Amino acid sequence: MAGASVKVAVRVRPFNSREMSRDSKCIIQMSGSTTTIVNPKQPKETPKSFSFDYSYWSHTSPEDINYASQKQVYRDIGEEMLQHAFEGYNVCIFAYGQT
Repeated sequence: MAGASVKVAVRVRPFNSREMSRDSKCIIQMSGSTTTIVNPKQPKETPKSFSFDYSYWSHTSPEDINYASQKQVYRDIGEEMLQHAFEGYNVCIFAYGQT
């Protein structure tokens, strides 16, 4: 390993039953590694966009062509982390939110 590195990934989960019962709207959009947030209180306001190493769209069903499965997340991030751990390097996954 040539040096320390940090990778940042974000993932949008499906709505839970509470959110569905309230007819919530998804305010997140993803394209490639860019995640965009729309302010629902100011829909005419310019959306805020952020770039990450990975942006995973898991809000819809696996039939959606843009859907990121757990397998894809593992292949993109997990395999490399395990390899580094097996080589004796320290690795860490920090998960925040409903995990």
